[in-house]
Amino acid sequence: MPANFIHICVDDMRNSDVANMPNLQSRMRDPGVAFTSHFTPYSLCAPSRAGILTGLQPHNHGIVNNKKDGGYNGYQHLEGNALPVWLTNAGYHVGHVGKFINSYDTIAPNHVPPGYADWRAMSSDFSLYTDFTLNENGTQVAYTNGEYSTDVFLQKVLDFIATAPQPFALFFWPNCCHWRAVPADQDVGTFKHVDMPIPPSFNEADVSDKPRKIRKLPLISEQRTKFIVNKWRVRSECLQAVDRALATLLDALQDGGLLANTHVMFTSDNGFVEGEHRIDNGKEFVYEEGAGVPLFWLQPGGNAGECRKVVSNIDVTAAMVEIAGATAGRSLDGRSLVPLLGDIEASWNHATLLQAGKTVGIATDDYRYMLWHNGDVELYDMTIDPFQLDNKAGRPEYQEIEQACAAALQALQGCTGGTCSWTGTFPPPPQRVVKPSSKP
Repeated sequence: MPANFIHICVDDMRNSDVANMPNLQSRMRDPGVAFTSHFTPYSLCAPSRAGILTGLQPHNHGIVNNKKDGGYNGYQHLEGNALPVWLTNAGYHVGHVGKFINSYDTIAPNHVPPGYADWRAMSSDFSLYTDFTLNENGTQVAYTNGEYSTDVFLQKVLDFIATAPQPFALFFWPNCCHWRAVPADQDVGTFKHVDMPIPPSFNEADVSDKPRKIRKLPLISEQRTKFIVNKWRVRSECLQAVDRALATLLDALQDGGLLANTHVMFTSDNGFVEGEHRIDNGKEFVYEEGAGVPLFWLQPGGNAGECRKVVSNIDVTAAMVEIAGATAGRSLDGRSLVPLLGDIEASWNHATLLQAGKTVGIATDDYRYMLWHNGDVELYDMTIDPFQLDNKAGRPEYQEIEQACAAALQALQGCTGGTCSWTGTFPPPPQRVVKPSSKP
């Protein structure tokens, strides 16, 4: 029997948010493969989700915003040749529960895209946590009696697991913790007295080495800091319903004898910047907080551990196609993660492409390189500067590294298919001379 899939994608969740989700840690991160350098190709909802469903980089699927010519308006012409269709053609029973592509609710809320045997998608505003509507296999069903979105989605997921023929593939995409986040009633106030972790990059004191856009930002005021902390607390409270849903879902798979033959993946469409580098709100940045997102893969009887290779969410798409024995209807830009699922130290790419707003860049094993639309450049040595405080661009000792990163970015910006897998190498970080101690 081919393996089943459950792909869980939340909304606007940062890597640091994992610390507030005990079930996610104990039930998926620890017993699964944790990809600690996992990125979205474009740090924004619709472009990221379109990449998951097509396996393409943004410059190839063409969706670089949530509305206008992006969002579902841009995805419509792609949906007939996308992952759900490929899985269906391979004999899978495919379902979707939760949020879909932005603007679906305004462009085609009555439409059921091809490839889905069971469709339970939000057909009202995606930001609603109560008083929302689902398109349930072509019928509009309103939830207006105080039902909470994550709880409703969970029940749809449990019904799917209980009734779907195998092999199945389910896309469980909650709208949590999209701002303005609304926690479930039982979670309201549970983080009221919890301190928000404050990284060294929060309200960065010296931004003189940053691009012009960041240098123009004022220091975050005390009042605005309080707002950011409150937002973090509310988002954390909102995620508790997802954390409980995850445990219930895994219990249902175990009780139904399905867990031993099901791949469960957990990720987010993009991250969220909350005060780092003086950015008090946003996600369209290729800094770690915006582009880096969780990826935990719980696989049947497979390898577990922490994988530090740089990977992209479109690599997940390629892996699902390979594991399912499906045939993609186009050349995929992603590279299948199957080798890393078997061996976290397997030979792999050394860079992946990043994009957000007017910035492009790459993430490598050791560096982050960013090119802004006005020509400003950032280069960070992540081996010594994980919070991206010290821009190394223009430094003589990093000249060779900067040139190598620029060359890789230039090549990846126009990549297609296999050329999107960058296996070239980069110079090692400069040697650091440790001064001998003067103490006896």
